[in-house]
Amino acid sequence: MLKNDLQQPRRQGEGPAGGIEVLQKSFESFNSATAKLQEAFRNLEIKFETLNRELEQKNRRLESLVAEKEEVRNYLETILESLTTGVVVTDHNGRITMMNGCAARLTGMDRGVVLPGEFRQRRKVRLGENVLEVLTSAVKGRDGSSPGTVHILLDVTRVERLEEMAKRTEKYAAMGEMAATIAHEVRNPLGSIALSASLLLKGLADEKSRDRAARILHSVRSVDNKIANLLLFTRKPEPRFRTLRIHDILRDILRFSGEILQKEDIRLRVNLCGGEPFVRADGELLKQVFLNIILNAVQAMRGGGELAFETRLHSDPALTPGMERSIELRFADTGPGIPEEDRKRIFDPFFSRRDGGSGLGLAIVHNIIDLHRGSVDVERAERGGTVLTVLLPLADEHPAAEVYEPQPGASKGRPAKAGKSARAEERKSGSEWEWI
Repeated sequence: MLKNDLQQPRRQGEGPAGGIEVLQKSFESFNSATAKLQEAFRNLEIKFETLNRELEQKNRRLESLVAEKEEVRNYLETILESLTTGVVVTDHNGRITMMNGCAARLTGMDRGVVLPGEFRQRRKVRLGENVLEVLTSAVKGRDGSSPGTVHILLDVTRVERLEEMAKRTEKYAAMGEMAATIAHEVRNPLGSIALSASLLLKGLADEKSRDRAARILHSVRSVDNKIANLLLFTRKPEPRFRTLRIHDILRDILRFSGEILQKEDIRLRVNLCGGEPFVRADGELLKQVFLNIILNAVQAMRGGGELAFETRLHSDPALTPGMERSIELRFADTGPGIPEEDRKRIFDPFFSRRDGGSGLGLAIVHNIIDLHRGSVDVERAERGGTVLTVLLPLADEHPAAEVYEPQPGASKGRPAKAGKSARAEERKSGSEWEWI
């Protein structure tokens, strides 16, 4: 039996040798699986590195696109900020989503506020003294939608003023022809009437008759003076420009006006800027300007008041060409002031707020200042009264200046005596300047 047992073959896996074989195969299977895992891991690493490189490339491209878009955006913003026209973009509700600096300056608005309806409904909008032309267009999206509206704002204030000046010039030309006809048809008989009245005044002994003749003569001279003003206004004079000290002209006309101011109980305060500013001007025409301004102020202060006069120097390259260096002359009275509705008409011919006024005084001022390439403006003072400002371009810094002397025959008037009404205070030197 033992022999039979020894002779029978052992089954696989039985005994020590079989266990080793099974274990060996298990190790081989484990090694094979490990190798496959290692291969898969290496493939995964390679794929990860590839994806990483692709991601880095895409990130670099994205950063490049973002930088490029930022550069384009900055470039467009620079262009928008450089424009001298205003650009405003609004959404469907009219709320401002974008605007350039020019638009902000013109409108005084900020982003986020709702653009007033007048900007969306009108071609022209008035903001104070400025006039804006508004061009509106819908913003078109790629899909055809309209996410908002763009408004282009053009400052046409200067154009409007030039158009007004052109209309005014055309009107004045027609008035000039009419004035010449009136002067010819009326002045000749007026001269005869004046001569007859003068002869009557000398020959009449009766006081009542002499008084009537004197009133006739006074009325004739008044009419003749109005005709002369009309001719001065409609026929632009040919100025004789010379380089003059503006303060010389001012001192002369202020002395001439002293007696008028004293009579009306008006105190004059003068504050002249330092130095002796020079202008290229016709002295007699400027004298007419300053006299008209002073008389206008006197008529506004019946019963007394104060007339303050000062000069200031300006130097600003941003001003209108030719006015970069200029002198400002300000006349401020303590009268009732000018109503806002009359302010824009104050320089129109024949416009007068005073009974019996010709309405030519300030119109003549405007014309003469235009001839000198200056500007004149009027505004209401904060504490009441009127401030009239004349701006004239300065001449060269060191010109060969001529001393201003009134032309022969020009009205000189008597200087006012020193007193509480005819006294001027000049703050330039810190001492009182009395008429001499």
